[in-house]
Amino acid sequence: MKNPVTILRLVFGAVAVVLCSVAWLLHHNTTSFIASASRTQGEVMRLLYVESSKRNESGTWKPLVRFKAPSGEIIEFAPSSSSSPPSYEVGETVNVFFDPENPQDARLDGFFSLWGGATITGGLGLVFLLVTAGLLFVPASAPAKRRRPR
Repeated sequence: MKNPVTILRLVFGAVAVVLCSVAWLLHHNTTSFIASASRTQGEVMRLLYVESSKRNESGTWKPLVRFKAPSGEIIEFAPSSSSSPPSYEVGETVNVFFDPENPQDARLDGFFSLWGGATITGGLGLVFLLVTAGLLFVPASAPAKRRRPR
């Protein structure tokens, strides 16, 4: 059996690699989306309440946004992220990125809407990477203390 410190190094290192890879993929996906997306303005039509999965916590709010695609089609969408208190107000004008080929694929032009996933997973990956680096300074096997005979 391997030493516990070695096992911790391997586990934390593997988690760090996975999280950093996911962060890179999310960043790449968002960058590619923005590069090919069209931009327009939309309006917050109403706020949607998202119930908390925990009993004693209040829920959060996300906006239902409406915008007009170049084809004239009216598109409504709600981002996946929500907040408490609400980040938007009913009637507020917001910037929207959307895929010209598929206007239903739309995202709000806001830091968290665009980069939240990459930021969170990248931050967690960095924490695991720093812990892994710190574990490199812990000796893998400390010599056992010997008792002196009395």
